[in-house]
Amino acid sequence: MALPKGKLFDDATEILRLGGYVFPGLSCESRRLTFDSMDSSLRVLMIRGADILPYVEHGGSDMGIVGLDLILEQGRNVLEPLDLNIGLCRLVVAGPKERPGLPTGRPLRIATKYPKLTEQFFLSRGLSVEILKLYGSLELAPKMGMADKIVDLVATGRTLRENQMEVQDEILVSTGRMVVNRSSWPLKNRAIRTFLDRILPCIPKAPVISGESMSRGTGRR
Repeated sequence: MALPKGKLFDDATEILRLGGYVFPGLSCESRRLTFDSMDSSLRVLMIRGADILPYVEHGGSDMGIVGLDLILEQGRNVLEPLDLNIGLCRLVVAGPKERPGLPTGRPLRIATKYPKLTEQFFLSRGLSVEILKLYGSLELAPKMGMADKIVDLVATGRTLRENQMEVQDEILVSTGRMVVNRSSWPLKNRAIRTFLDRILPCIPKAPVISGESMSRGTGRR
């Protein structure tokens, strides 16, 4: 399983612990990249969140845990059997409080790590946008005159408030999902099903496995 180093790590490892998977030395701060469970039934790979889906799609990992935001942004050809109900956050449009409205004579400039979802959102509202792809400190872009608004994930909204910005629209609500390699699902079905049986009772509000998600996958080819 590919395990994200970021915001989903603590909640994901708690689900694994409650499911009986114990990993000696497993820590987000460790320099080790692989950890085996004490019962030798599961190996986790420590990977940055944005790389989880490529690892799963191309067989570097049979399974992975990743946010819905990245699933929709990347559009990888993987299966998505389970919502883990962890890492709840919102992908929003935000802008400075003192500069509402739309610019005239040019497209709206948006700074974001999510160019695909951002463009889809604004095009669905009939607005042309210019995307500025950044990987961090998005709140600085409007302050420095580089962008009119940003599109980013928020949990509490504290960072926005501290930078005199406010949420202006919501694109989607994201939670952590389990994804599975398409070839691994039939070839290692018994092992994956056993894993699902162990963690299902440990998931908040215990969602069921979606047959629709398993059949359609999340990729588009």
